[in-house]
Amino acid sequence: MSRSTIIATIITVLAFASLVKLGLWQLERADEKQALFDDFDRAQQQQQWSPLTRSKQLPDRYQGVSIQGQFQPQRYFLLDNQIENGHVGYHVIGLLDADFDDVDTRTIVPVNLGWVSLGAGRAQLPAVTLPSGSITVNGWFYQPTESPFIRADQLLELGPWPMRIQHLNPELLSAALELSIAPYVVLLSETESFGFPRQWQPNLMPPEKHRAYAVTWFSLALACLIIALIAGRSRTTTTEE
Repeated sequence: MSRSTIIATIITVLAFASLVKLGLWQLERADEKQALFDDFDRAQQQQQWSPLTRSKQLPDRYQGVSIQGQFQPQRYFLLDNQIENGHVGYHVIGLLDADFDDVDTRTIVPVNLGWVSLGAGRAQLPAVTLPSGSITVNGWFYQPTESPFIRADQLLELGPWPMRIQHLNPELLSAALELSIAPYVVLLSETESFGFPRQWQPNLMPPEKHRAYAVTWFSLALACLIIALIAGRSRTTTTEE
């Protein structure tokens, strides 16, 4: 076997393996998205609120939860780059001092209260009014996913409250601000009378599109294999002649 044939074979194998791997990755993403949409649809159908506790066993994704506490009036996060009806703005993340049974340990529960407009520009953060006094929050339990593209030093803009953040990562925010922030967020129910415009239907690429991409990658892998076989047969025929 000539050196050129060996190189061509290696390139073909690597290309085939890469295309198959991409196809499998798209199928995995499709399954993940399908589970996400299924969890949300199930929660919307049930519309039940279970008391949120300090138990180590956290509720399921999008499970309806209820929690009592008091919002810190001047302290809240503004989650950047949120789109509502084609307009750019923020999600207001209120910090709820939760009334858990364990009163010796103070825990702050992030509550996503909905969307507010960017306003005149990024130089001036919007001022919002949070509910005052003790309040019951009904909403959907959710654990934010980590973003591999945002470094800890890019996560938030330290300064006076409110603070603009690029991603809701309770663990990193707790460390940066020396606060005991719960490792999850409550998405305020759309039926609550307070808060801001909100719609929690997952706005993501649907599973069907991921499956279509998987078919494309697998087709390219098959085409790569067929071309390699034809080319190899052609070289063999030429050598025999």
